[in-house]
This record gives sequence, structure tokens and C-alpha cells, in this order.
Amino acid sequence: MIELKNVSFQYGSGKKKEYDLKDISMLIADGECVILTGESGCGKTTLTRILNGLCPNFYEGQLQGSYTLNGEQVFASKKGQTADPEEDYEKSVDEIGMVVGNVFQDPRSQFFAINTTDEIVLAMENRGFARERMKEQLGKVDALMGIEALLDRNLFKLSSGEKQKVAIASALSVEPQVILLDEPSANLDPEGMKRLGKLLGKLKEKGYTIIISEHRLGYLKDVADRMIVMRDGMIKSEYRRGIFYELSDEKMTGMGLRVLSEIPGFEPTGRKKGDTPILRVEKICLKRGKRKLFDNLSAEFYRGQITAITGVNGVGKTTFCKIISGEIKQQKGSVFIYGENTPAKKRIRDCFFVGQDADYQIFTPTVLAEVTLNTEYSADNEEVIRMLKEFDLWQFRNRHPASLSGGQKQRVILAAALLRNRPILILDEPTSGLDGRHMRIIAEYLRRAAEKGTCILVITHDREFINIAADEVLEIH
Repeated sequence: MIELKNVSFQYGSGKKKEYDLKDISMLIADGECVILTGESGCGKTTLTRILNGLCPNFYEGQLQGSYTLNGEQVFASKKGQTADPEEDYEKSVDEIGMVVGNVFQDPRSQFFAINTTDEIVLAMENRGFARERMKEQLGKVDALMGIEALLDRNLFKLSSGEKQKVAIASALSVEPQVILLDEPSANLDPEGMKRLGKLLGKLKEKGYTIIISEHRLGYLKDVADRMIVMRDGMIKSEYRRGIFYELSDEKMTGMGLRVLSEIPGFEPTGRKKGDTPILRVEKICLKRGKRKLFDNLSAEFYRGQITAITGVNGVGKTTFCKIISGEIKQQKGSVFIYGENTPAKKRIRDCFFVGQDADYQIFTPTVLAEVTLNTEYSADNEEVIRMLKEFDLWQFRNRHPASLSGGQKQRVILAAALLRNRPILILDEPTSGLDGRHMRIIAEYLRRAAEKGTCILVITHDREFINIAADEVLEIH
């Protein structure tokens, strides 16, 4: 189905010494399910952008090598020369898109409609499918995925898992032969991940070729045929199914990856400093329309303690934390900080909230400026330099944060949050785009911050992270 020969790619004008992808050669068979994994920034997303035609047709850069899709040539550059999109491409992005269906890490980035049904049929509409054929295809996708309950809904009122289902349905509507997914489990709860694994199994049974760029690998155990590990823009190693799911946790950790074993239940340490909570939430009530989101919800949080806040997608975890931080006002109830009933405006000063989407929290043109913005630290401060080096961001210090990979951007925002030194730090899915090694580095930094007395709340579905970092778990039903 897919053949790449000696493919290299460099973003931008080609003035850099290093290529972002280096001499990639690979074969993917028709009907095969392949996982692309590796530490954040290793080139996984760039490789998927080659496969779907976005590099260099949308993300400009220097491309070399050749790509054959389903027996037909997509591009082939002359030896040692950069492929010219005008001369060396045999297929347009649209033609590639008829064969390769895409599901991006954040489904919102690919939505164009407000109504779910409109979104699912949009690709067919753009290609001029007859109305009857569109209805027929919608029925086929519904039969395959069981999405009847999601049709004719407001996209912006869906949970993360539901949005992802709509994105997959939209990709399937034009009957591609390849499904390409980038970090599909990033914002899913454990049940959502299981459902995604079963859906991918169904697609594989139907004969689709599936390529998944992913950090969390356990839910793909019964689906994947092969795991390709990347590092520094190159293929480091490959494992067939019978081999890679026997790799020990120590071996996976040594490669900087997530463990493959089932994460056991959580046993809280109960660790806290002092007997008086720094933060107390008392009888919080909030309604959204007719839906009662919270009713008399109360909780206590202590200095030096890391609390993981869990619950299924859409239950209200982020809303609850935004009430604490002062971004949303509760209808009833109180939030006490240092024992005082604290209004929303003052809570914003005491809390630092890091949201799920790093792109909405980037304000400056360089990584160094971003992490030191509104802090007491100068750019040459030893703590700043040490943190950037440990977060593997020092080499990108003069790059625009928006040009980095998803996991790298996440680390920039986390570094900025830790350097703010607020008494209460709230993180929403901080490990969603992180590989195993950087997840463990972040856990260690949060532990250090807690040891200094910071009260830390982490909204997360990441059981591996919870077991490493958290002292208590608050589960919202």
C-alpha cells in the first residue's frame, strides 16, 4: 500500500544543517496496522504529513526521496535534489486524500461545520458526490461505527471521545484505503481508549490500512501488526506484534517510551504538609441549561500535595478546576484560599491554570521569552537554563513555540507554569502529548514543586502518570 524510499524532509528554506526526517525507507502492506512511536519531536508527525501530502504542500520545506501509494507514484525527486511540488509530484493533496483519510490529534482542528452530520458529509460534498450516494455512505459509516446517537448534534457540545468519533466518521465517508491517526488517545479516558481500540479492530477487519502515531500503546495490543520506533528523524527499530508486546517495562522505559503492561489500580500515599488545607471548595453548584453539572460538591487540597482529578470525558473536571481558578463563577458555594472566602478575581492571582491546548497559551516569539514571561527570572538565570535543558528545550530556545511538536509545546507551557511559583498550580491533561521519558521528567518536576509547598491539581486520565506523581485521587462522577 505504501512505499517510501530514502525520504528526507527539512522544514523551511533548507538553511538548517539538520533534516527533520532523515533517509526514511519503509514498506506498509495493504491491510496492515502500524504504530509509529518515539519520544516527542522524533519526527512521527512529520512522517504522517509526508504520507498525507501536507509536507511540503502545506508545511513548506525541502523534500527528497520517493513515495508510492497503492502502486502509484506520489513524488520522486532526482537524486540529491529537492522535490518540486510542481514538477516532481504526480498526485495532488486532494488525490492523496481520496486514498488516505486523516484524523488529527485535536479533532477540532479539522472541523468546518457546527452540526455533526454536516461535518461527516462535508468531504463528500466538496468532492461533488450525488446526494443519494452521500446518504448511502453516511448509512455505511453509521453501520460500521454505531454513530446514530451522534448525528444532528452540536459539535461543540460533544465530549473529546465523541468529537474524535465524528472526525473518524468524516475521514471514512469518502471510503479511503488508509486511515492515518495522530495521537488519537491523547484526550481519552480509559474506557474511551478501549472503545477506540475496538473500533480500529473493526476497521482492520474491513481491510483498511491503519497507521497510528501514538505514545500510549497498551490499548492497541490486539490491533497492531508492527511497531516502528523513531528517534532524531530516523527509524531506530522495528518490532513485530509477537515481539513488541513482550517487551518489558524496563526495556520500554529505557527507550523513553510508555510501558505496555496494564496499569494497576491507584493506591494514594495521602502525603500532605500541615493539617490546614490551602484550598477548600464548599458546596459548589453549577447548572448548564437544564443540566446540573455540580450539586454541593466539596473538597480539600493541601500544600505539598499532588491531587489527580479523574472521571469520564465530559463529566466536568475542567469546569470544576476553572471555578477554582476563578475563570468560571459558580452559582452557589464558596472557594476558600488560606481560609478566606476568596472571590473569583483574587483566585486568578493565586492560581495558575494550564489548559489542554498549548496553542492558546503561547504569547511570545521564542521559547525562552515564553517561559520567562511575567516571572522574576531573566533569560540567563541558572534555574531557567537547567529546566530548559532537562525538558529538552534548550536547543529550541530561540525558536517560535508554535513551530514545535505537540509534546514540545506542552513542555514549554509546563516550564512556564512551574517558573511562575504560584501557590496553586492546576494542569489540564499535562501529559496528553508526552512520551514516557518526558512524562517521567514532568512528574519529577511536579514532585519538586510540591516539596517546596505548591498545591498541585492535575486533571488526567493517564494512569501511568498518576501512579508516579499523585498523592491522592479525586474522581468526579
